[in-house]
This record gives sequence, structure tokens and C-alpha cells, in this order.
Amino acid sequence: MKTLYFLLLIPLILACSNRNTPQAVSEDFIYNYYQHANQEAALQLSHGLAAEKLEDEIARVREVRTPGQQIDEMPNIEYEPIGKEEDETHVLFNYRLTIKTRGTTTHTRNVVINTEQIDGKWKVVNFDEY
Repeated sequence: MKTLYFLLLIPLILACSNRNTPQAVSEDFIYNYYQHANQEAALQLSHGLAAEKLEDEIARVREVRTPGQQIDEMPNIEYEPIGKEEDETHVLFNYRLTIKTRGTTTHTRNVVINTEQIDGKWKVVNFDEY
């Protein structure tokens, strides 16, 4: 009986681990880039203009931070989806970021993340804040 339960769980586990969707890639990008300031990890999820922006940023911060170095004190950044637009080849996500820094200082920013399927994988092809 235990073997049967285990075999039934395998498809469920595999279904939950698919990160090759527009939403998953977009949320992984937010997790890496905004919540953890890990441009290298965000770059792995990117293509085109988004990759160019990240490569430029990595080059600029290289003087003050070695690759892979974590930032000691990160603000608490939470996100919530506020919109989504899609067509046949792109899915655009709008998020509101709430940034809480030391004490009670809170800022909000809106972020637009544009995803596209490239060679069978969803990638972030552009991102912007306003």
C-alpha cells in the first residue's frame, strides 16, 4: 500500500516542480533580482534586453562586490501581482513591490516583467520599474 501512495505522489511532485512557465520564471526573477540582489541568478532567467541590462549592472557593481557575494543587510521586499497581459508569444506581468527598510520606512514600486518563450524555455526579455 505504501508503494501505491509513493507512485501516486510522483506525478504530483513532478507537476509542482515545473518552473518553465511565464509566471514561475517571472516570480523566480523577482526572487533573485529584487529580493536577494542576485543579478547572476536573474541573468540565467533572462534573454535579450533584460540580459543586457543585467550584464551592464553586474559590470558596474563588480568594483564594489565580487560575483556571488551576498549583501549583508537586505530590505524586506514583498510582491503582489497587479496585472497580466498576454498574446501568442509574450506574457507581461505587473507587480507591486513593497520595500521595508530599517525601522518603519516603506516604499512601493511597480515592476513590469515581460516574458517570452525562446527555444522551448520561458525567459524574461525585459523588465522595468516605475
